[in-house]
Amino acid sequence: MIISVKGYASLKQFTAHLLAGGTLTVPDNATVASVLEKLQVPSDSEVITMINGRHCIVNHILRPGDKLVFFPPLEGG
Repeated sequence: MIISVKGYASLKQFTAHLLAGGTLTVPDNATVASVLEKLQVPSDSEVITMINGRHCIVNHILRPGDKLVFFPPLEGG
């Protein structure tokens, strides 16, 4: 199935190689965790994940056409 993926901030480097629109082909029943692994995001990285604009856990099962974005925790003040 085909999904869209985009990494932000320091994690942008893991999606820079994807085609325009960030399309990625993944197996049926793929999880967010399996996509992060496929993109070689280090497993010890702190990552916030969202599917279609809503926060999700890494065990979330993806559906065709989903838009996955991920970024590091934000800091500031």
